[in-house]
Amino acid sequence: MFVAGEIEQIALSLGIDACGVAPADALSKDAAYLCEWTTAGYHGSMDYLARNTELREDVRKLVPEARTVVVCLFNYYKSVRQTTDAPRIAQCGLSQEDYHLVVKRKLEELEKALYVSHPDCVDVAYQHVFCDSAPVFERRWAERAGLGWIGKNHLLIHPTLGSFVHIGILVLQEECEAYGRPLANNCGDCTLCLQACPTGAIRGTHFDARKCVSYLTIERKEPLEEKYKNIVACSLYGCDRCQDVCPYNAHLQETRHAAFRANEQLLTMTAADWEGISHRQKLKLLRRLAKE
Repeated sequence: MFVAGEIEQIALSLGIDACGVAPADALSKDAAYLCEWTTAGYHGSMDYLARNTELREDVRKLVPEARTVVVCLFNYYKSVRQTTDAPRIAQCGLSQEDYHLVVKRKLEELEKALYVSHPDCVDVAYQHVFCDSAPVFERRWAERAGLGWIGKNHLLIHPTLGSFVHIGILVLQEECEAYGRPLANNCGDCTLCLQACPTGAIRGTHFDARKCVSYLTIERKEPLEEKYKNIVACSLYGCDRCQDVCPYNAHLQETRHAAFRANEQLLTMTAADWEGISHRQKLKLLRRLAKE
């Protein structure tokens, strides 16, 4: 049996910025909300969100005999910004490496360390390491593990790391001696993120992904509506507006992960530079996140 405090200490020793644990059980309310949300069409062309609902609802169906969900946070905040007139790239898109691969490698490293410290536990060869790559409610698991709360911008907010964090999930088939406790939602009456959203995608508990600039510049497959063209013209990849105004992001520390530091080439490219390259070349430059 693992001990929550020990898991967290090992994670921190490996350079992970925050770690918490939660018991593996069903997230029925989240699954019901997702079904209502996708039925209403708010997911747009992200058809994958309407699939595998039963796996999202219960991680034990995704990983047989799952007992414990370990949640890790990775700070990717950068204090530097683009220095030219080029359309904006969200902070996650400015990173030097693909966060999916970086986080998964670190989770595998954590898993190895855990099984070295507990050789009596059974290793099942990493079939249960996830980072934005499987039907898992990552933000809800982070909340249940005591790593923050889901804010009005529908992102996880950690008390000191803010919302510029990648979430990694490691599912264990062993029980834990103790688990984290969810934190209170500390957004209060603040509505800065709602006011900052240029398309009105965020409205209290309501979120319409079809209006989100991140969706419009990354996930959208349908033709762009005329009313969004001027807004999207200012954004090349993603959007951080709702995060930039959040008080919990006002005094963040620079990421210590080399992979998440800014790609200097992307910082200095001009609008003319982007116009002079093909779509495929753009995808290559943003390959760390873009799906070809």
